[in-house]
Order: sequence, then C-alpha cells, then structure tokens
Amino acid sequence: MADPKTRSKGQDGAPQGSTWAALRRFWPYARAHKRWLWLGLWMIPVVAAMSALRPLLVKQAVDTDIAHGDLIALRVTGILFLAAVMAEFLATAAQVYALSRAGHATITDLRRSIFGHVLKLPARFYDKTPIGNLLARSTSDIEALSETLAFGVFTILTDVAVILSILVAMFALDWRLTLVSLAAAPLLWVIVAHFSARLRALQLEIRRAQSVQSGYLAEQLAGVTVLQLFGRERAAVQEFERLGDRFLRAVKTANWYDAGLYSVMDGVSAMCVALLIYFAAPYLFEDVARSGVTLGLLFAFIDYLQRVFIPIREFSAKLATIQRAVASLERIYSLLDEPPEARIGSGADPLQGWTGGLQVRDLRFGYREGAPDVLKGIDFDIAPGEVVAVVGRTGSGKTSLGRILTRTYDGYRGSVSLQAPAGPVEVRDVVPDCLRGHVLMVQQDVFLFNDDVAFNVSLGEAGLADDPARIEAALRTVQAWDFVQERGGLQFVVGERGRNLSAGEAQLLAFARVAARQPTLLILDEATASVDSMTEHKVQAAIERLLRGRSVLVIAHRLSTVRRADKILVLQDGVIVEQGPHDVLLARGGVYAELYRMGFQEETDDGNSGAQPPVPAA
Repeated sequence: MADPKTRSKGQDGAPQGSTWAALRRFWPYARAHKRWLWLGLWMIPVVAAMSALRPLLVKQAVDTDIAHGDLIALRVTGILFLAAVMAEFLATAAQVYALSRAGHATITDLRRSIFGHVLKLPARFYDKTPIGNLLARSTSDIEALSETLAFGVFTILTDVAVILSILVAMFALDWRLTLVSLAAAPLLWVIVAHFSARLRALQLEIRRAQSVQSGYLAEQLAGVTVLQLFGRERAAVQEFERLGDRFLRAVKTANWYDAGLYSVMDGVSAMCVALLIYFAAPYLFEDVARSGVTLGLLFAFIDYLQRVFIPIREFSAKLATIQRAVASLERIYSLLDEPPEARIGSGADPLQGWTGGLQVRDLRFGYREGAPDVLKGIDFDIAPGEVVAVVGRTGSGKTSLGRILTRTYDGYRGSVSLQAPAGPVEVRDVVPDCLRGHVLMVQQDVFLFNDDVAFNVSLGEAGLADDPARIEAALRTVQAWDFVQERGGLQFVVGERGRNLSAGEAQLLAFARVAARQPTLLILDEATASVDSMTEHKVQAAIERLLRGRSVLVIAHRLSTVRRADKILVLQDGVIVEQGPHDVLLARGGVYAELYRMGFQEETDDGNSGAQPPVPAA
C-alpha cells in the first residue's frame, strides 16, 4: 500500500512530515477494524462525563449534605459517587479492550503488507539495504506502532475529552477561579512544544541506531565462522559496543527529556493548586452570597486541577510513545514507498507456445546509474533446444546475462527478444511472474529453507505442493530420490540453509526444483561448482536427461561443464570476443584456448578431471 505522493526524506531515507500526517496515512490499515475503534471512541464521552461528575458530587456532599446535616442525602450522594466510579471503570475497560483488539489486528495487517511488499522489491533495493535494517522495520518498528495504537493516540483523545469536560465544569462553577488555575497554561504550552520536538528527533535517532546495530549483528552472525577462523571475535564485539553506545546515548538523552517533562508537569500542577488556594482562601471568610466561594467549591477545584493535570502529566509519556511510533512510521513508509516490481500481468500469456528461441542484439547493462557497463553491446542467438555456454574470467559479465534473462535486474539497453509464435517479445515487456514460468535459473549458491524436502522442491506452489508423486518424479530425475528416501522421505527436514545435507545433495534439490517445473529455457549459473566429482557425474547425467529438447544457457566459471555445448560464447570485459563449438575455438588458440588450458591445469591439479586432448599451439 505504498503512497504515491512524494514526501521529503531525511538522511536515512525516512520521509519527514507532521505527526498527524503520518498517523492519517496509517488510517487505511485501521479502517478494516473500525467497528472496534468506534466502540473505543464511544466510550470517550462516558469516561469524560464521569470524570467531571465526581468533583461535583464532592462539592454537593460538602456544601449541601454536610452543611445541612442531611445524612440520607449524604448517603445518596455517596452512592452516586460510587456509581460514577464504576461507570468510569467499566467504560475505560471496554475502551482499552476494543482499542487493543483493533490495534493488534491492524498491526497484523500492516506486518503482512510489509512482508508482501518487501518480497516484490527489485534486486537493486537489496543491493543497497542491509537485511538487519529490514528486520528492524519489520519487528521493532512494528512493535512501537502496536504500543501506540493500544495506549497512545486514542487514549490521548480520551485525555483531551476529559480535559475539555473538566474545563467546562470549572468555568460553569466559577470563571474567576478557573482563570487563576490556568494562569500557567501558556508556560505549559511552551514547555510541551519544546520537549515534543526534541523527543521526536531523539526517537528517530534511536530507531536509526537500533537499525544499524541490528544490521551489524545479523551480518556478523551470518559470518561467524569467518570471525572464529581469523580470531576477530574481540574486534567484532568492540564494534558492536561502539554501535550500541550510539543507541545508548540517544536513549539516555530521550529518557532525560521524558523525565524532565514529567517533573516539570508535576511542578506546574502543584504551582496551580498553590495559586488557587492563595487567591481563593480570602473569599472563604467573606459572605458566601457575595463571594460565591465555598469550601466545597475549593475542594472541587483542587480535585479538578489534580484530575486535569493527570492526563497532561501522562501526556509526556504518551507523547514519547507517539514520537516513537511516528519515527517508526516514517521508516516504514520509506520502505513502503519503494516502488515494487510489476509482478503479475493481465491478459493472455505472451509466451504461450514459446519453444526457447532467443535473440540478443546490442545488449548493454550496468548495475548502477553512472557506473561502467558490465555488458557492452553483445549479440548472440539461442535456437530452440540449443545448449549455449558462456565462459570468461571473473568480472566478464557472465552472471549478469542470467539476471537479465530472468528480470532479476532491469534497466538493460538494446534488445533481448524471445521468439514466440505470435512474434518477438522483448524480455522487459514480460512481467516477471509470467517470464519466470518459462525461464528458470539454478544458481551456484543454493538456498534451502528450514523445512522438509517436499517444501524445498515445491516452495509451496499450488498444484505441486499437494502432488507428492510429481515431487518424487523430479527427485528421481536428478538422482536425488535415493538419499532422500534413506533419510525419511519427503518429510525429511533439511535444516537451516540445508545444514543437514552435503553441498552436493543440496545442489541436487535445487535441480529437482527445476525438474518439477519443466522450464522452456534453463539457465545454469555454474550449478555444479560446489559438488564433488562423484556427485557432479550424477548431476551431469541427470541434466542430460532433463534438458533434452530444451534451450539451455550454461554460465560457466570452470570449463569442464561446457565441452558438450552446441555453442560457446567467450566474454571478456563485457564483450563477446569469440564464439563457436568447443573444438573450433580450441583449435584457434585464442582466448578460449587460454582459458581452457588454465582451467584444465587447475582441474588436473585438484584431481577432478582425467586426461584431456592437448591444446593445439597458437
């Protein structure tokens, strides 16, 4: 639910705006639970009325019932006072329950919306955003909002209603004493405004510091093995402490302002009571008919002042809560304002009947605006059912090809057209979900979820997750069924990131994902680089069966996986410098022959390859 309106942003990318503007933007999420919100709002006038009624009953008891010695009337007044207390208690309880229920339901909807939105963000967003930052926005920022919805905004509305009802009662009783009692109101306004501005800035700094520290923690835990191997634990702890000091300084300052505001409010309250007694006391010794001031009236005013300053005093704590929520909202809005990919298209599938033909012309691509191009005007074709390999040194642009063909990254220049029956279709014109139904990529770095084998193959896809026979067939195709069956079958839990499997077994599950979906074009980004020679032999045999009649783009970092390709493209600094079959390129003695000689030597040294034909001299 990203807001299309442009908003100014702070240094951390969080949009800046007024508190109420931020809360108004939050309303669409709360609207679905307005029934409970209305119940909470309807309780506000009840709470306010009962709060204003109780001092009036005290005045009635002192000035009338006790003064006249009317015991029955005094007891009636006492019963009415008890009824007012019970009514206020019940109304407050109903309000807290209704608002808490609405608040937590709204937060659940927001959390779901954030998660769904984050999953649709392009790869470039993740290139510049630490995962810890995303976790902070999805957890601690959401919790700050939850606290505010339950005990912040709507309870402040109740406090405002209580204050207004008390002021009306005070003016109705004696306008002179009311003005005396409120003499410190201008000072109070200045104090609250100053503290409010500082608290908001501090709460935003707290969120920033917490996000940075969370991101650092997530990164260090992910690389804990490296830290331990190189003995960097102490340095990591020191850096974590340094980042924590920033957070602690902001929290201490915010607490100082919060405590200071509370103390100042308490002092102003006592000062107003003192002013009231000082100016009202002389009237108690005058004729009541002339002065209009009675002991019961003084009791009522003191009670009113204590009541009116309780919500004002607590307003400081609620204000701090709201400031935390607004800071969290601004960070959440900056996330929701990130433009997502247009994942789902409308109408017919433009690639219906596509057999895998691909034509690339003058393809240019860079990862960041202003950065040098990674691909610099390359041209090549893939015929239906053809296996094309791409080789080159590290940084030559091989992996970028796969990312463009799957629309993991957009923004290429030139043409990448899929030769569909109805005519050429540009990759940029096919929505990602549709494109990825025809084009799949198996990457070198396999990611497995902490779930069972069935989920890691199906990924919960409707029609596949509930078809164990199809999943089993895919596992058999890639020769993974034997080890899966030995470990308990499809319900075997692979562990976090596949820790219960070897690297080769994890790679086979990644192939099973593809085998279960039968793509038209398959991209292998050095999918056998992390497996041993025995497992690689099994995988190669499975791949040959899986890819018969399909177009394949093999992005290779080592040359043992490309010898059987129909055509080999040799990339160097983003340009295709050679292309052709293995034997032809080898005979030329050019860049491919040099890469082959280096790669062959490395594999021989590692014992991963047998003897190969010698490379002809250049």
